[in-house]
Amino acid sequence: MTRLLFLTGNAGKLAEATQFFAPLGYQVEQFLIDGEVPSVIEPQADDLRFVAESKIEQAVAYLYASGQKAAVLVEDAGLFIDQLDGFPGVYSASILKQLGLLGILKVMSDSNNRGAEFRACAALWDGQQIIFGEGICRGSITEEILGDRGFGYDPIFTPEDDDTGRTFGEMSRAEKGVFSHREKALKSLKNQLD
Repeated sequence: MTRLLFLTGNAGKLAEATQFFAPLGYQVEQFLIDGEVPSVIEPQADDLRFVAESKIEQAVAYLYASGQKAAVLVEDAGLFIDQLDGFPGVYSASILKQLGLLGILKVMSDSNNRGAEFRACAALWDGQQIIFGEGICRGSITEEILGDRGFGYDPIFTPEDDDTGRTFGEMSRAEKGVFSHREKALKSLKNQLD
C-alpha cells in the first residue's frame, strides 16, 4: 500500500481524501512533521492551479527534508459567487473565518442572482511528477443556513444537479461526493494515475 501524505489542516478534506483514495490502494495520512502540519506560504493569486502548484512544490521540499518516502497531495478550493464577481474565490477560507456563513448571507441578502460554484484544484506528486486534477460544482447560495454536515460553506450551497434542493450541509459524505468539486478533482487525478 502506497503512503499518500495530504498536506491539509482540514479534517473534512482529509476524511474525503481518505474515503476516495483508500480503495485505490493508498494509505492516506495527514502530512505532519514533528506532529505539526508544515506551514506553506500561500501565494496571493486568483488562480487555484497556481496556488496548488506552489503548495505542492513546498510540500515536496518538506518531504525531501524529512527523509520520508511517500506520494504527496495538496488541494485548494474556493467558493466563487457570481453576484460578487467570483468573491471570495481563492480567499474563501480566510473570508469564512472573518465573516462566517451569516456574514456571507448578509452580503447576499439583496441579491436575486444567487448563482455560485465551488472549484477545486488538487495536485499529487507521485514521486516523479506532479499531476493536477480540477473540478467544478455549479449551484446557488441559499437564503439561510441549512444542515450541519460537511464543513466550510456546505450549509449555504445547493448543487444545481441535485433535484432535492438540499445543501451540502444536509447531505451525507457519500451524497455530497456525487456532486462535489473536490470529488471531481480527485477523479481527474485517478484517471491520470490509471
